[in-house]
Amino acid sequence: MRCFLMLLVISRGDCFRLLGRSGRLPAPGRPELDAIVLDADGTMLDPDHVLRPQVADAISEARESGLQVHVATGRARSGPWVEQLLAAGFGPAGVFLQGLTAFNDSGERIHDAKLAPSVLNAVQKACDGEDVAITAYCHERLLCLSLNEATACYAAYGEAQPEACSSLNDYEPNKLLILASAEKLPELRKRLEDALWWQPARVVIALDWTIEILPARMSKGAGVRVLLDSLGLKPSRVMAVGDGENDLELIRMVGLGVAMGNAVPRLKKAAVCTVASNAEAGVAQAIRELALPRAANRVS
Repeated sequence: MRCFLMLLVISRGDCFRLLGRSGRLPAPGRPELDAIVLDADGTMLDPDHVLRPQVADAISEARESGLQVHVATGRARSGPWVEQLLAAGFGPAGVFLQGLTAFNDSGERIHDAKLAPSVLNAVQKACDGEDVAITAYCHERLLCLSLNEATACYAAYGEAQPEACSSLNDYEPNKLLILASAEKLPELRKRLEDALWWQPARVVIALDWTIEILPARMSKGAGVRVLLDSLGLKPSRVMAVGDGENDLELIRMVGLGVAMGNAVPRLKKAAVCTVASNAEAGVAQAIRELALPRAANRVS
């Protein structure tokens, strides 16, 4: 009689897909956590870019359990939206501008990556004649050549408010933000990637109508690593939650990477598990079901 042995190999992400994305980790070997890092748009904020009470309550519960909670966002640390952070008890420490700038718990800027001037020139040339708006983040300011319908739409997010200037070349941007229609985005992204092939820059999608140009090898993951080092925290003892392509490096870096239900497919594949969408307070689920049971310094 012959015996056959079949091995089934599945990744952690596949494991959760087989379990129906319940958001619950298997008990054996689950990591202890010291901190949580949350993306803002599409994650901590709902589809209307508002921090819902149930999410704010879960964040408070995490802090009460002894967990640190920090934000890692593509937004600047300025504009009306910062009031939501303050109301939710977030302190000075955090990562902003897709990881290009970070602040420690004393409010000191501890990370500051900027684009090379040649990158700005290449982007302006690639977008010449196109119906797009090029804006530049310079620390907490958002600069553009003119205020128009696109910049007004972006300003409605409560982010850094656009300011008109005579020339972007007079500044040292951390990153560029190109505002375009969703239909135009794939073609524009390809053109920009070709134009920046030999430049020290990378192209990422944050929203479905925006393209961001970042310094090469910079990401939220890189910025969060600087923040964690300053706080004496290990990435392996951190849970991070995100939804976009710009959260990939962060999700892969930490010990417990979680994707929102509304996340892009690439992020869901990279994450350990998937929780509910931002319309369903998925961050609250991630905190209560995944983080709180693993709080290393849980306060009873």
